[in-house]
Amino acid sequence: MRVLCCLDGTNIEQITQALATLLHSDTRSVGLLYVTDRGPHEEMERLRLRHLRPHELRGPRREQMQQAEQAASQDILNEGQRFIPGSELLNREGRPEREIVNCAVEWNADLIVLCPRSPGGPTLPPGPRSVGHAARFVLDHAPCPVLLIRPMTRNQVPR
Repeated sequence: MRVLCCLDGTNIEQITQALATLLHSDTRSVGLLYVTDRGPHEEMERLRLRHLRPHELRGPRREQMQQAEQAASQDILNEGQRFIPGSELLNREGRPEREIVNCAVEWNADLIVLCPRSPGGPTLPPGPRSVGHAARFVLDHAPCPVLLIRPMTRNQVPR
């Protein structure tokens, strides 16, 4: 079974626990995917255009930003490989929701494992708005089954 795990920089422990519960390590091939989101760059360019400034960052500032993003993505993937040795590291750039689906197709994934939204975001009870836009897109467009992992919240029961 080929399992594609989507990392967000904070969810490797949850994914590791789910994989240990779900599958034996000898029956799976794990790919760890991290996507550097290009959305904020596009938003900044739109704002710059609105104020009649050049639409693109140039020179050293742009290189600094790219190097910082590459270093962060490599750190996240290395941490993931520390938890799940022997996994294949997959690094993409673009819109996370689209890159996850495209990677699942190209990598021939049998299962996608992801969290509904990063813990830094608002903590919402289960329901229609508890899944972020990226997870919703993946749930709607995935070419294979999707395992959505939520953090343990036994003390929060909707009333």
